[in-house]
Amino acid sequence: MGTKVEVDTEQLRANAQSLHEANAERRRSSPVAGRLGARRSTGAFEQFDGYWHPALATMTESIDALSEALGTAADVYEQRDAKSAEGFAGGALRAV
Repeated sequence: MGTKVEVDTEQLRANAQSLHEANAERRRSSPVAGRLGARRSTGAFEQFDGYWHPALATMTESIDALSEALGTAADVYEQRDAKSAEGFAGGALRAV
């Protein structure tokens, strides 16, 4: 018989939900126009945002994918466990 494997599917789902919530839509920041130094800070912010926004989008997509994968893994483990249990129950019934 193989090695015993235990998977806490509730923990997988909780972690998936936590990632989903942490990855909620973010508010985009920008300097406030009309404030002292706003023109210079707006230019610097726009330059930074040009680099940051694509990276943030990639990170957001990756976190979404990980969250979905954790939920799917929990479902698959439970389905596999149910099929294994049916197999054992089926074998026991045939032996009777």
